[in-house]
Amino acid sequence: MLGLILNAFGGGIGRQLRQAYEAKLAASNDSERIAAELEIARLETAQANRALGGKITALVQAAWAAPFIAYNWKLIVWDKILGLGATDTLSSTLLEMQATIAMFYFGGAAAIGVVRAIKR
Repeated sequence: MLGLILNAFGGGIGRQLRQAYEAKLAASNDSERIAAELEIARLETAQANRALGGKITALVQAAWAAPFIAYNWKLIVWDKILGLGATDTLSSTLLEMQATIAMFYFGGAAAIGVVRAIKR
């Protein structure tokens, strides 16, 4: 089970890359070396695409979280600390969405930290 989780976060590609580099070093002829180089290129492309997907995901998460960050900032700083306004409360639906976004944002970061710690 742990292996599946680690593979989901890139452990599989790293292991495959290591094996491909080992195959390249152990190649006894040009054909085997070229095959290993092609496999290395394919795996490095897959790894780069995964990294790009992570950046896109981070941007989408930030876009979803931005209105709630602005709302909380105004509520806490402007209304409560500075006493300069009064913000309407969120509807129950938006409050649930805010809680869900916060849970996934902070919970997701915690889960990634746990997986990285386990990988080490």
